[in-house]
Amino acid sequence: MKRILLILAILAPVLALAAPARAGGWAVTYMDPAPADMRPHTTYTLGFWLLQHGTHPYEGDDLGEVGLKFTDGKRTVGFPGVELREPSHYAAAISLPPGTWKVEGVQGWFAPYAIGTLSVPGSLKVDPIPKDLQRAIDDQAPQKDHWGEIHPPGFPAGTASPSPSTSPAASPAASPAVSPSAGAAGAPGTTTVAVVEPDSWWRPPYTVAAVLALVALGVVAHRVRRR
Repeated sequence: MKRILLILAILAPVLALAAPARAGGWAVTYMDPAPADMRPHTTYTLGFWLLQHGTHPYEGDDLGEVGLKFTDGKRTVGFPGVELREPSHYAAAISLPPGTWKVEGVQGWFAPYAIGTLSVPGSLKVDPIPKDLQRAIDDQAPQKDHWGEIHPPGFPAGTASPSPSTSPAASPAASPAVSPSAGAAGAPGTTTVAVVEPDSWWRPPYTVAAVLALVALGVVAHRVRRR
């Protein structure tokens, strides 16, 4: 019995780390209008907004790495975001080979946010905000206007909060957005680097499943030895 309690004590922190970030701090990545026809091996600059609780700039110290991540089932390609003049507004220069890519917002210490699917060649299809997050956004009190004329999609000009039940989807643009180096504050000569890595199975929820399997095997082995 003591061994089982010890195993549970070790397992509890692992499960806590794997729990969804929605239980505490969370954020939403809103995309600026993207090019309507994105071609393979062509450089595009995508703008996006990382808003804490889906409504306001991050309130805290060092947020960590921010960017966009693309996965096609075999490869994962990451492009870091460059901070623009507006609070919580970023841009990332990207270039991808042909394929169908799942797009995620890398949100610092917040959990990654599933943005949608990018077809290359083709366009970006943005998924609706998950219902639980949308309800949390709609229930928030009116926010301070942090932006002015240049504001996140879904935030009407001159208002401080998103429209009720807004979606992060943005209409396709006819041409790529402005390069981040042209609009970034204090970021001259910034170099964008793509990080390519094989898609790994060692991530939640598989991490938790693997830990549980190891614990179960340990309990079975212990019982066999006692017989």
